[in-house]
Amino acid sequence: MADDEFYRALASSHRRRSLYYLLEHGESTVAELASVLSGWEATETGAMYTSDDRSAVRLQLLHSHLPQLAEAGLIAYSSEGDAVRLEELHPRVADVIRQSAEAERRRQPE
Repeated sequence: MADDEFYRALASSHRRRSLYYLLEHGESTVAELASVLSGWEATETGAMYTSDDRSAVRLQLLHSHLPQLAEAGLIAYSSEGDAVRLEELHPRVADVIRQSAEAERRRQPE
């Protein structure tokens, strides 16, 4: 994986958070990822997220974020399937993903 692909993949909070979640759980469904991401956004904004919001996040995952992560070689994902699995990552790559998620969490107001 080229450095620019990796950093482009980390440019989106949805992609960073998806990778962080997959680091902790190994695999997920698209629906589960959409729910988790919606929950994180709701926590940040203090707003209640609806099923329409989750559906919008799911569409973003399907049409943008997951294909980009797969193209970068970070996840295994089939557009016909619902399973998303983290590829085997070099420990330094996993550390960068964790550090970026933790830095983002520290920037959030409490």
